[in-house]
Amino acid sequence: MTATPALLGATSHGTALWYLTRSTGLVALVLLTATVVLGVVASVGWTTERWPRFLSQGVHRNLSLFCVGFVAIHVVTTVEDGYVPIGFIDAFIPFRTPYRPLYVGLGALCFDLLLAVLVTSALRHRIGFASWRFVHWLAYLCWPIAMFHSLGSGSDSRLGVVLALDVLCAVAVFAAVFWRLVTGRTFPEGRRAVAAVGTAVVGLGLLVFATLGPLRPGWSHRSGTSSALLAQLAKKYAASSATAAPAANPAVSSTTGAASGPVPTPPFTAGVTGTQSTSGPDSQGNEQVTLSMHLQNAASTPLTVVLSGSAATGGGIAMSSGSVTLGSAHGAVTSLSGGTLTASLSGATPMDLTLSLQVDQNSGGLSGTASATAGHQGNGDSH
Repeated sequence: MTATPALLGATSHGTALWYLTRSTGLVALVLLTATVVLGVVASVGWTTERWPRFLSQGVHRNLSLFCVGFVAIHVVTTVEDGYVPIGFIDAFIPFRTPYRPLYVGLGALCFDLLLAVLVTSALRHRIGFASWRFVHWLAYLCWPIAMFHSLGSGSDSRLGVVLALDVLCAVAVFAAVFWRLVTGRTFPEGRRAVAAVGTAVVGLGLLVFATLGPLRPGWSHRSGTSSALLAQLAKKYAASSATAAPAANPAVSSTTGAASGPVPTPPFTAGVTGTQSTSGPDSQGNEQVTLSMHLQNAASTPLTVVLSGSAATGGGIAMSSGSVTLGSAHGAVTSLSGGTLTASLSGATPMDLTLSLQVDQNSGGLSGTASATAGHQGNGDSH
C-alpha cells in the first residue's frame, strides 16, 4: 500500500451511504429550487419563441418528480446509514427522532408535503382544481422548510461548496419571487404586500439562523440532540479507537501515549509536517494508518492520528475507527474525506480540529494545516 492511497483512500465506515445521503439531499434541494423558480416563471406567463409556456409547465412537473425521487433515496440512505437513530417512521412522522429532532422533523414535514402534491396531482381530475391548487400552493412552503432542514440537520453547512450551493439556491428563489411580486399579474396589491413581507421575513430568518446556528462551532449540542445521544456517539468512536489501535500495532500505542505537551488554545491555525506509516493486516484483516506529525508552533506540539479499518479496493482503508492525540488532548476522528480530516478533542481544552493534508509522493512526508475552534465536552457528532 503506497503512502498516498493510505491517506487519501481512507474513508469512514459507511462513508458510501453517508456521502449518498448528503449528496442526494443537496441535489433534491437544487431540484426543489429549480421547481419553485419554474413554477414562478409559469405563473408569470413568461414565454419566448424558444421557450413556450407549456415547456415551463412540463419541466416544472418533471423536476418535481425527480425531486421526490431524490428525497426518497435521501431518506432510505439516511436510515440505512445507521449512524444516528433515524427510522423509516421518522421520515413520515416529524419530530420523533432524538437526533436533532426539530431539523430532521422539518425534513419529514417537507417529504410529507411533496408526497401530498404527488398524490393530489395524480388525482387532480377527481378532487377538483380548487383542492389541487390549494395543496399545490402549500407545497411552496417546502422550499424554506427544506432550507432550514438542510442547514440544521447536516454537519457540512460550513463547507465552502455547500455554503455556496445554499446561497445560490436562496438567490434564485428570492429573485424569482421578487420578479413575481414586481410583475403583479393577477396578484392583488394587498396580497402582494403580504407576500413581500413574508418573503423578507423568511430571508432574514434564514440569514440569522445560519449565522448564529450551523455556521458557528458546537452546533451538534445546540441543535437539540440529547446529551445522552451525543455521549453515546462519542463513545462509539472513542471505544473502537481505543481497542483497535493496540491490537493492530502496539508500537503505535506507545507512540500515541507518549505524545504529550502543551495544547494550543483555540481558535488557532498552524502548519503541520510529519510522516505516515502503515501496518497490518492483523488477524481480523484490519490495517492501520498512522500519521505522526507536529504543529509548526513555538512548542512543536506533537499530533498523532491513527486510522484503523479494512483494506479498500484500489488502495487505502475503509476506516472503522480513528483516534487523534494533540499534545495531552485526545479525541476521535469524526469525518474523513480525501485529505481533509475532522476530529473532536476533549480534555482541559475541548476543541473541534480540522486537518488539511497533502502527501509528498516521493518522500512520503506529510504537510498541511491544522485549524481548531473551541468545542464542547462529549461532542461526538461525526456526521
